[in-house]
Amino acid sequence: MPSSRSAQRLAALLTLALAAPACGDDTDPNCDQSFLRYDNFGSPFIINWCRACHSIELPADMRQDAPTDINFDTLGEVRAWSRQIQLTAGNSTTMPPTGGPSDAERAMLVEWLRCGAR
Repeated sequence: MPSSRSAQRLAALLTLALAAPACGDDTDPNCDQSFLRYDNFGSPFIINWCRACHSIELPADMRQDAPTDINFDTLGEVRAWSRQIQLTAGNSTTMPPTGGPSDAERAMLVEWLRCGAR
């Protein structure tokens, strides 16, 4: 039986997933003009701000309570969690929990993810 904390986390993720607009839909005409790509923005951002807690390489006691099944070691993993990343890191200052990127960097993260994390 899952713990109360696990159940709460799962309920929150499901709520976010159902309430969020479609992400990664690069049919937005503004995406064609975006210069943000994995190599020039996504990878450095994820490495600098996310992987200190969200990496398979980290032991559980070094993850700052990040769930062990939420990792951003590959572009595929980032894309799989795109919606949740936008909601928790792109539009809020709760991630990373020890401080983080500027509002401008968060806006670029949302744009990059919204445009398909190319």
